[in-house]
Amino acid sequence: MDPWSPHGPELLESVELLRKGGVLAIPTDSGYAMACDLDAWKAIDRMYELKQSPRSHPLSLLFAEVDDIGRFSGPISSLAYRTLKRVLPGPYTFIVAAGSEIPKRMHKKRRTIGVRVPDAAIPRALARFLGRPLVTTSLRLPNLDEERFVVDPVDIEEVMGERLDGVIDGGFGLEDPTTVVDLCEHPFELLRVGQGDVDAL
Repeated sequence: MDPWSPHGPELLESVELLRKGGVLAIPTDSGYAMACDLDAWKAIDRMYELKQSPRSHPLSLLFAEVDDIGRFSGPISSLAYRTLKRVLPGPYTFIVAAGSEIPKRMHKKRRTIGVRVPDAAIPRALARFLGRPLVTTSLRLPNLDEERFVVDPVDIEEVMGERLDGVIDGGFGLEDPTTVVDLCEHPFELLRVGQGDVDAL
């Protein structure tokens, strides 16, 4: 799929797979991720199984636009919202209060959720045409005794192709993760330094 201008039958087919409860490997601005439809609760369960991670591991929501976040979050302060508008789209994950429209199986007893608006056209187009955010988690493949972020869709197809419903080839990704910032309290808390410019916050 064209990473700069995704359109056509490949995009529509991918959105249809998501609507049917599929789990896809998608390119983002920080490597490849697994993604599914927010409304597909069985697909959310499958992502935990595929990643072999405990339910305590948080999943994130990926949005097409910053203005879409408010529908699925709890109250966001004016300062936090201005921060979102200033640096997104970009390689950040922001922790915000979880809204009532987010399935509890995503956050269990946690009252927060990670939100993203990546600077990558393919995942944002998927969310836009789907009409709601994607549920995502970083996609890693076993590499001897270590785990690494996946940047080559060919690797994903070879190792996990039979267990996924689709792999979207958007070219090579970047291995660096997102910068993670908790916006729930003032001052904001920097949880992880990644690609996103900390000075911009």
